[in-house]
Amino acid sequence: MAESKNSLIRQKIIDFSLEPYLPIFARDLDLGKAYAPKAGNLVNVVVGMRRSGKTYRLLQEIQMLLQQGVQKQDILYFNFEDERLRPFEQGLGNQVLEAFYELNPRAKTDGAYLFFDEVQEVPDWGIWLRRVVDTEKVTLYVTGSSAKILSADVATEFRGRSLTSELLPFGFREYVRYHEGALLEASPLEASPLEANALASPPASPLTSYQHLALKQQLKNYLLRGGFPAVQDEPDDRATGLLQLYAQQVVARDVIERHNLSNPQAVVAFAKQALAYNGRVLSLRKSEDRLRSLGLKTSRNSLSEALTYYEDAFLLASVLPLSRALADDPKVSAKVYAIDPGLACANASATSEDMGQLFECATYLELRRANLHRRGRFINSYKTKDNLEVDFIVGDALNQTGFQLYQACVSVQNEQSLARETRALRRAMDETGCQSATVLTLEDEAQTLRYSEGTIAVVPFYQYALGQ
Repeated sequence: MAESKNSLIRQKIIDFSLEPYLPIFARDLDLGKAYAPKAGNLVNVVVGMRRSGKTYRLLQEIQMLLQQGVQKQDILYFNFEDERLRPFEQGLGNQVLEAFYELNPRAKTDGAYLFFDEVQEVPDWGIWLRRVVDTEKVTLYVTGSSAKILSADVATEFRGRSLTSELLPFGFREYVRYHEGALLEASPLEASPLEANALASPPASPLTSYQHLALKQQLKNYLLRGGFPAVQDEPDDRATGLLQLYAQQVVARDVIERHNLSNPQAVVAFAKQALAYNGRVLSLRKSEDRLRSLGLKTSRNSLSEALTYYEDAFLLASVLPLSRALADDPKVSAKVYAIDPGLACANASATSEDMGQLFECATYLELRRANLHRRGRFINSYKTKDNLEVDFIVGDALNQTGFQLYQACVSVQNEQSLARETRALRRAMDETGCQSATVLTLEDEAQTLRYSEGTIAVVPFYQYALGQ
């Protein structure tokens, strides 16, 4: 049996080729310059929800290395999620590495690039990889399902010698590039990205009238379909079914199974409620009452715990009001956002589809992409002293510095909508000392509004997203 498994490992290494995966759609997530192999290198770790494209991001990195002249014999890609390797036994990782070095002995001395997919299947993967990093001349890339290789796990295992990058489903720019790449060709927005801090003075749009209309329509499509790669070319009903299945798998495998929860029915039902509340405040008290009315035993504490697990599994995110408190106040109700607008749409009731909520979700995710390596809770909501609400305040909540203010609004063409959105921003600017703020919109054209508190830029979402 051991000999059979060794043969399988060798054959997997020999058989690996990029050809079956081509063409590889390039993702925007930058993993930085690949370090030359050496002992003690930083480990590149890619985390994210299932089906968001982590494997293909590794393959993209391999493709770039090959294009830069790295020899195929110096690259090891191995996906441990293979039922033929079961039962996963102690020493599996060593078997893989030893087989690779036997096939490519030069890589042992000259250095190798190692790409390990679904590494959580390896028994004691953390201990093994720490030894590899400490003693082997390698550059290491790791991905895994969020069930067993969350950011906190990685930080513990690699003890400060890793850089964790979060891969979200397609953002809007990736979505347009996938479906209508010609819209971005020779676009000044793509060639000269907008700076987030310069949005108070948006330049005259270089887009043609056709591009404006096409991008607005693509944005509406994106809000409904979302950015999971595998659903992009599916008909609507199949895409919806796949997205529902994704949510079910995450809850079953990355929440209930990972944390060995004893009340799975309540956890599943609460996840559905949370996704349905996309872009709105989720009250734990009301959620508890609803679940109890369905005959499901639960408590606010267990729901708060489940919400944390959903976030750890990248199913959704909660956005709290700005606070300097180091610990979240469990009494504060947070807004929740699905990790993808299409995921929220697919898991909402037929009567609750709300373009405004989907647009706010997309705005949150775009801000999150722009701040992937910031301190936790870098994006918050803001409530002024007289209870006016600003959707997002981006900046260091602990140090209370570097704030940027954002409202997400489908349209401010209506005078009442414009007055409501700008009134909250102006009051927040006065309280925080921000000299500028931004209203991101789905329908409107760019304009600059000047007030005594500072400047407010009204910016089409597609202009902002394409400029990141």
